[in-house]
Amino acid sequence: MVPGTDDEGPGRPLSVKEISDRAEAFEWNVNIPFKHWLRTSQLLQQQAEMYLEDHNFAQAYLLYLRYSTLIVDLLITHPEYKTPEARKALQTKLLTIDVVFNHLEKIKPILDQQYQAWKDAQARKKTKPDHHQQNSRDAVGGHSTYKQHASKDPALSYASRLLDAGEHQDLAVELAQKEMQRRDAGRRATEKNGGTHPAQQRRRAAGFWDTWAEELGEKQAEDEEAFRRQMESTRRTLDRDTDLPPGDPKYPIERPLKSSSTPSYYYPKISRSVPVDYSPQHIKTVENRVPQPPRPPKQEVEDHSPLVPERPAKISDASKLLTHTYPNAQESHELPTRPPKVHDSHPEPPKKHQGVAFKPAAYFENGEPIRPVFLPRQLRRRFLELASDNTKRGLEMCGILCGTAVNNALFVRCLLIPEQKCTSDTCETENENTILDYCIEEDLLMLGWIHTHPTQTCFMSSRDLHTQSGYQIMLPESIAIVCAPKFEPS
Repeated sequence: MVPGTDDEGPGRPLSVKEISDRAEAFEWNVNIPFKHWLRTSQLLQQQAEMYLEDHNFAQAYLLYLRYSTLIVDLLITHPEYKTPEARKALQTKLLTIDVVFNHLEKIKPILDQQYQAWKDAQARKKTKPDHHQQNSRDAVGGHSTYKQHASKDPALSYASRLLDAGEHQDLAVELAQKEMQRRDAGRRATEKNGGTHPAQQRRRAAGFWDTWAEELGEKQAEDEEAFRRQMESTRRTLDRDTDLPPGDPKYPIERPLKSSSTPSYYYPKISRSVPVDYSPQHIKTVENRVPQPPRPPKQEVEDHSPLVPERPAKISDASKLLTHTYPNAQESHELPTRPPKVHDSHPEPPKKHQGVAFKPAAYFENGEPIRPVFLPRQLRRRFLELASDNTKRGLEMCGILCGTAVNNALFVRCLLIPEQKCTSDTCETENENTILDYCIEEDLLMLGWIHTHPTQTCFMSSRDLHTQSGYQIMLPESIAIVCAPKFEPS
């Protein structure tokens, strides 16, 4: 298969070996502190669960496999593993490793079936003459590095619609809000039943594989409905009279989540649909001209043998046989027993057209993606309000940006203010285990941090860069925001 052809475009299923090779393609550095690797493993597991809920099995398999490699094989080789704290922390992780192995066993046959189905489809396609194949081979050198990495990205291999997050921000936010509400409802139901975090993970794992097929159909229907509403709303907006005054109630109102610099949707304007008349005149004329023959009288069945009931007619259709009723219970034993329902050892692979995935904004040289990150418009204003007292006293203040992953995009949904020691040019968080526990309980990812410079201009100091490197080791898309309210730019 020639790289860069249509056969290896973004969205094609990847084999288990390809995903496994990508999962192992990360740099293991023992000079990075043990606690950073431990937090990285936690983020890997959280992201894998989120991709599993999105039914993105390829990316979930990659993250679960990378997590198991890190926990089982690599962390025990770290120099800090000799300390009692590190050993205890790793033993806690090993208590739930069976849940990860269970997910890997369930996902692997689904990926094999998806990849085999794709190979069979490609084999059938190659039997037909393709006039564009040679042109595609000649254009291999023209394909960008982005497309080459995207063709091997497991996160894009499950969806039929690959969208640019920057061009579809409203749709991304709408889909994310629905998914967050669904996850919150599921988490509240789990918390209502009680139990420790490992027990919650076991229940959540078992429940997913029992109901994932039904949830897949419901999520697909919700995505289709969101697309339909988005296009219907855009069509109504285009059909409005643009000359209406701003005070008119019908004047278009800007959505609150839409930024002024966000590109809008532009669909071609089409004419309104006209109902079709399905009553042709010539048919009516023929009906009036040629009268229909009279309906024959209803014939009654003669009872030749009143003492012996007539044997019921043979029914060839099995579905009719199962729903047929008999005059008495003595004859019901002649019905054949319904065969038992066959349960497959592995769930059926999902259909290809199951969801939406937002393309990464960029890729690293090693192929690791940089997913788009969505920030609330009111984030900076709200944080400065919380930090106003410290800012007046010339003290820095920091907050943690927490969020979730939906449709291969990251959404900041929570501003967490941790315990911290603040000075005029530093702020250090305390009780970091409490932050981690909160994120685990609320299914939140740490997507970055934000802090103030009350007495300095807006820049990243050497200390800030060192802190940011720790975040980016755990999550490459992690962001840092600096606010200098007394200076411009702020």
